[in-house]
Amino acid sequence: MWRQQSVFFRQAMVVYDVVVSAAAFLAALFLRQRLGEDDGSGVFGMLSRAASNVSFLDVGPLSELDLYYQLLAGMLPLWGLAFYWSGTNDHRRSYRVMALRFFRAVLVGLGLLIVAQFMFRLTFISRSLVAMFAILQFAALLMGRVLLMESVRMLRRRSDDGHRVVIVGANDGGVAFAQSMQEQSPFNIKILGFVSVPGESGHPGARPQLGHVGSLASLLDRQPVDEVVFAVRGRQPEILRDAMASCEVRGVDVLVNLPPTVPSKGTMQIANISGFDYPLLNLRRTPTSEARLAIKRIIDFTGALVGILLTGPIMLFVTIAIKITDPGPVLFRQVRAGRNGRTFTMLKFRSMVMDAEKRKQELMHLNEMDGPVFKIQRDPRITAVGRFIRKTSLDELPQLFNIFVGDMSLVGPRPPLPSEVDQYEPWQRRRLSVKPGLTGMWQVSGRNQIDFDEWMRMDLDYIDNWSLWLDIKIILKTVPAVVLRSGAS
Repeated sequence: MWRQQSVFFRQAMVVYDVVVSAAAFLAALFLRQRLGEDDGSGVFGMLSRAASNVSFLDVGPLSELDLYYQLLAGMLPLWGLAFYWSGTNDHRRSYRVMALRFFRAVLVGLGLLIVAQFMFRLTFISRSLVAMFAILQFAALLMGRVLLMESVRMLRRRSDDGHRVVIVGANDGGVAFAQSMQEQSPFNIKILGFVSVPGESGHPGARPQLGHVGSLASLLDRQPVDEVVFAVRGRQPEILRDAMASCEVRGVDVLVNLPPTVPSKGTMQIANISGFDYPLLNLRRTPTSEARLAIKRIIDFTGALVGILLTGPIMLFVTIAIKITDPGPVLFRQVRAGRNGRTFTMLKFRSMVMDAEKRKQELMHLNEMDGPVFKIQRDPRITAVGRFIRKTSLDELPQLFNIFVGDMSLVGPRPPLPSEVDQYEPWQRRRLSVKPGLTGMWQVSGRNQIDFDEWMRMDLDYIDNWSLWLDIKIILKTVPAVVLRSGAS
């Protein structure tokens, strides 16, 4: 996922630089307009008198401001081309190198503006405005880049979690790749450690050691892993094939070395696309469009915020009802498994008596669900208010806060208990490869009337066929499912 995020980040940086340039143009237009309208006193008067001493600069009042706004609209795509050609979206470079590239991009943009002026006879363009804009654009681009990258670095330092990577191959290539990821990525890459393969002597920098490649499957089951990098070549392919199959069935991303027969030019092209100087092939079974995933997160954030505001009175009513009818806390906090097994605290309105977890073992023989999930229709642990809020799904409303902070999504597989995940078969663990959701295919397809294996297959079908439109359809189907209480207990 970090490669797609890196590509998306580089594309977004071009848009970011274009927006900064547009702001610099508007600022230059404002300053130039004030310069032309000044009566000779104050700071602008001093600047006006200084500019009047330069023969090729004009300092008179600007006219036809609408034409400047049209010029701005026409320059936006040209700036995008200038930034892309100048390589200003390469986040790996130092600020000194970026200053040179921004200087080149500003010159290219000015050249394109001059060409457009002569081609389309844009006689209204003020030379002093162009000069002011060039200075402001360069300063704004450089300051904007410093602000952006330092903000990203601050977020990386404050983030406890990150993209969790295991490297198969305790060799020079594996260590070099780990260093490249941590030094060049703008994202929080967390190298969990190295897994050795037969015949390796081991590299002193390959630390920590996580075991042998044959135990990779159990390693993936013990802790959250987002990606496995195979930094090995030509070593017992049957062992590596089994290790890759362990990743694939669990929905863990895989990176493998390019075979040595791939031409060097092709290798460099792949490195340029990924943004990292290390040739790799990618195998992935989770959604790959970072633009659509970013839109999904915007929808989640907005939907959760609107949901919290709209359902606030309802949540207040439920809070009062629980407090009046049953002693104890209003919210039930439970540790659940999120993306790739990360744990988080999921919130629900408490619908059971205080000692519900202790009494669970006494009721295990009444479980009506197959697989590791426990559920019975007439659960004696459920309170009177709890039965109502479960039937109406009001007990799920606090999960809007989980969605707001990013632990969950509006649509996705339901987050399981870690104890349930421990009982999953390998193919079922792939449902953890995406962020869990408040609603999903299971909720709109009968819920408790569906057996466990079919539930798991529906979640995997959702992952394989995910789209924004599918999320919207599930959200629209959730409303009648909740109103009609289909499958709820």
